[in-house]
Amino acid sequence: MKRLRRIIGITALVLWMLAIVPKIIFYGDSQRLVWQMDNWAAMFAPILTIAYAIILTIYLVRNRRWQIKVLGSLCCVAAALFCIVLFFIAGVFLNYRVWSNDDYVVYDEYGGFSDPTLYVLYKRNGLFDNRLHILESSFCQKKNIDYIIYENLDLIKEEADVALFEDDNFEHITTFYCLSNGLQYDQSKNDSLFALTNGTDRKK
Repeated sequence: MKRLRRIIGITALVLWMLAIVPKIIFYGDSQRLVWQMDNWAAMFAPILTIAYAIILTIYLVRNRRWQIKVLGSLCCVAAALFCIVLFFIAGVFLNYRVWSNDDYVVYDEYGGFSDPTLYVLYKRNGLFDNRLHILESSFCQKKNIDYIIYENLDLIKEEADVALFEDDNFEHITTFYCLSNGLQYDQSKNDSLFALTNGTDRKK
């Protein structure tokens, strides 16, 4: 049990460092770790911390008076409830990847109450994804999102099913963006942009 406690404690410490230290020191909001490593670390670090606290509490109250054992049990229950709350918070505030290829990544990020959903484009660079542009700030719900990036045309094509209103009626919409600045083209230009991209080499 002592060895297990040490392993969990060290692992939790490493995950906290992976989730927090690089974000503060090295890259802030302009970069992310590849493969969502910072997200996974932020998700599992609190869980392992709580597991460590529970195991440590059990060790400390063992062979103690019943009042101490009751207090220890209440602490364990409180820690478990805290873990459940963290899961709900993570589901709302943690950013997650919606699309990627070998060179680019798009994240669905929480932008606050005024911009609850931000679709942000990143460029892969070794162990980091470098932030490029916010493609869209949206209240709409999207699913089945796919992107085609035409580097030679400085163009991004987005295919997505979008709920335009607060219901489950989704409509398939194609949207074009400028790769160099992330600005969205007006839907009236779609026909000419379809013609431009037809038959060209593409990265998907």
